[in-house]
Amino acid sequence: MPADVRPGTGGRTRVLLRMWEDLARQHVSMGGGCACGIGGVTVRLQDFEHDIADYLVAEAERLKQADVLALLLQHVQFDPPGEDEIVKVLRAMADTESPASPAVVEWLLQRLERTLNSFAKLHGGTAASTVRTTT
Repeated sequence: MPADVRPGTGGRTRVLLRMWEDLARQHVSMGGGCACGIGGVTVRLQDFEHDIADYLVAEAERLKQADVLALLLQHVQFDPPGEDEIVKVLRAMADTESPASPAVVEWLLQRLERTLNSFAKLHGGTAASTVRTTT
C-alpha cells in the first residue's frame, strides 16, 4: 500500500480521485445551436469543481460539521475561486502525515461519491460506470 494512503478510506479516496481526474478532462456541450446560427457552449467538467467544493462547504455549514468545514477551508478558496480544490481535498483526506479524523473522511467520501457518480452517469466517458467506493 502506498505511503500516502490511509487504510480503509485510502482505497475509496484513490478511486474518487481517479474518477474526478478522468471526469475533469471531459468536455460537455451546454445547449445547442439555434436559428441565429450561434452554436452551443462547450465547457470542461473541471469548470464545475468550485461548485462542488462550494456545495461541500455549504453542507458542512448547514449541518454544523465544524471539523469537516475546517478541512475544507484549508483547501477551498473563494475570492477568486481556487483550482484543483477537489483534488486537494481528496489528497488531504488520504494524507498520513496529518490525517483527518475517520468521521470527517467518511462524511466527505459519502457526498463526493454521490456527486461524482452523478457526473459520471450524466457525462459518460471512461468514468461512465459508477463506482461504489463504500465497503
